Amino acid sequence: MSPTASLPASPEITQHLVQQQCAVQWRGFFQALAAEFAAALPPEDLRALMFRVGARFAAEHPLPACATLDELQRGMTAVWERIDWGWVRLTQEAAQLDIRHSLSPVSAAFGPSHVLWSGGFLEGVYQAWFEQAGAGQLKVVQVAPADAWGGVHLQLAR
Repeated sequence: MSPTASLPASPEITQHLVQQQCAVQWRGFFQALAAEFAAALPPEDLRALMFRVGARFAAEHPLPACATLDELQRGMTAVWERIDWGWVRLTQEAAQLDIRHSLSPVSAAFGPSHVLWSGGFLEGVYQAWFEQAGAGQLKVVQVAPADAWGGVHLQLAR
């Protein structure tokens, strides 16, 4: 076994580490906010709202000019690392670009019952960033709910 390999974490360890993704001082606030949002709006409207919030975030955190996919990935990851929001891996597939965001605190902040709409935030961020990079004719879509660790799989395609 390599020095970095380990056995799967127990449910208790997993839960503890997931809770560390959102500071305790904010967790109650965000979960109450999410509950109020969910009581007032249907999930599709909440997803659209979070998309707009994500686009605003991207506008406030523009990327430097990038000539390659690697430069784009580094620019995106630099933003996320500055605010302790994990990182992103971009992988070109045949008909789309896979976007894998690791360790997003969104799920931990809003709680697991809101993952179906809270992912709209990352959709909005990545959509706006790809538009800044000249790929406005393509669309970013989340293809699976966030996992327990804040891993989110999105794709950029037609």
